[in-house]
Amino acid sequence: MVETRVRKQLALVGWLGALAVGYYFAAHLGLSFRFQHSIIGVVWVANAVLVSALVLTPPARWPLVLMITAAAHVAAMVPVVPAWRIAWQIAGNSVLTISMATVLRRLVGVPLTFSTSRQVLAYMATAFGLAALFALITPAVVRAVLELEDFTPLAAWVRVTLSNATAMLLVTPVILLWAQQGVRPLFRVRTRELMAASAVLIFLFAVGLIAFGTGPETARFPALLLLMFPPLLWAAVRLGPLGASTALLGIAALSVWGTARQLGPFVMIADAYRVTSLQVFWITMCMPLLVLAGVMREREQADAQLQAQRNQLAHVTRVATVGQLSGALAHELRQPLMAILANTQAASALLARDGTNAQEIRTILNDIADQDRYAANVITRMRSFLQERAPRAELLQLESLVRDALALARAVVVRLGVEVETDIPTDLPPVRGDPVQLLQVVLNLIVNGCEAMIDKPARERQLRVQMEHKDANFVELTVVDRGTGLPPDAPNRLFEPFYTTKVEGLGLGLAIGRSIVTAHGGRLWAENNQERGATFHVVLRTADGDGRDTTGRRNGTA
Repeated sequence: MVETRVRKQLALVGWLGALAVGYYFAAHLGLSFRFQHSIIGVVWVANAVLVSALVLTPPARWPLVLMITAAAHVAAMVPVVPAWRIAWQIAGNSVLTISMATVLRRLVGVPLTFSTSRQVLAYMATAFGLAALFALITPAVVRAVLELEDFTPLAAWVRVTLSNATAMLLVTPVILLWAQQGVRPLFRVRTRELMAASAVLIFLFAVGLIAFGTGPETARFPALLLLMFPPLLWAAVRLGPLGASTALLGIAALSVWGTARQLGPFVMIADAYRVTSLQVFWITMCMPLLVLAGVMREREQADAQLQAQRNQLAHVTRVATVGQLSGALAHELRQPLMAILANTQAASALLARDGTNAQEIRTILNDIADQDRYAANVITRMRSFLQERAPRAELLQLESLVRDALALARAVVVRLGVEVETDIPTDLPPVRGDPVQLLQVVLNLIVNGCEAMIDKPARERQLRVQMEHKDANFVELTVVDRGTGLPPDAPNRLFEPFYTTKVEGLGLGLAIGRSIVTAHGGRLWAENNQERGATFHVVLRTADGDGRDTTGRRNGTA
């Protein structure tokens, strides 16, 4: 307990020290890049650092954070700024940052992840609105009103507003997202995606160097700035708010560096509007890209939630399927259990006699072991089928999966007296998919095919399960029954949720089956046969797509 408390205190001290150092250098950066003949910084990064710290810190520790940053502010400003202005800046910055952190916590919500369009738009409105209000009480605006400065009050208000707002757009999202997520997202990225991201960011950095770091001749081609938008759009779509905000801050840093050295497209603009144009450029980039990144992340979250609901619904459907098969499965398990009981009774009778034959006992024990393994296999397949877990893609031999489905459906096949004919090649290429979900699809088609023939004479109840290698990259499974076929409107509505041709049933099996097959990059459809019955087709993409010919068919009857 004591060690934990000491560790937490050391972590707090380290965090506060890092905050003081970061604020100190941020304030120095603001002083070093100001409007000409003005005390107004172009982008006041120090306030962005302070807002980030307040959002990340519980309100109970805000006084400590404010004291630390106030001391760092004094240390950064004492050599060049009068004491009265330092006090005014500390008071005004505290009002702005506390107000913004409070509004963000109460209206936008924490943690601030920028992963929804609502969060992004609310954050932008808060940043601009409070920055505009705060600008009215800053020394620069007050002195301009009193005609103590060379610029008008409106110009002072616009400059102060943009100085704080651009800092909130460029710097705060980067600090918040990296502080909350750390480097963990980098370890979850696959190597191919990491290489693609690196290539795009290198291209973005190269374009930024050309646009802002080369000679004055590039200033005549402001269209070079447009080359930055494709990689920035890619970063917003693929890397999310963290990647987009980091890329935007990098471009902003390059533009500041180039413009300060009289390089880049903004040097052709008059001095009075050069920095304002640079600020507008940052805002023009930040606002749509952050919104786009938030919308894309919001869509990813919605897709993930939808997939989770589909998985839950698929699991419920599997449970319902087992419920339908429960009677037949009980009969399926009763046979080996009865055989085990009969064998144990026979063994007991043999042991009670004189001159027991060891070979007979051994035969009985082997038979018991076989029946036990049979019952265990039934239970194992059922447990695997009912298991609720996240989908996972793996290499599958589809023919083995079909035979597992036939084994699970055996109880129904026997109960309904269906003759099952299989036509399954021995060397089908593997597919990639989730074994439980695909097993659910195949089992549902087999059970549906058997139940479609329930009104037919027993001798006509025939089900054919066939597989073949289609083209070069696909495997097709067909389940053919000899039932009554599909109603005229069924092919169009058969895969709609809650549509069913059965007297009993939810009408979800085929709808979920199609969604599963579609998620695996395949197709599921049905059609009536020329004579009678219906055929269901499942086409899945192979994992290798090597285009091997299908040979060596194995025929059988179950």
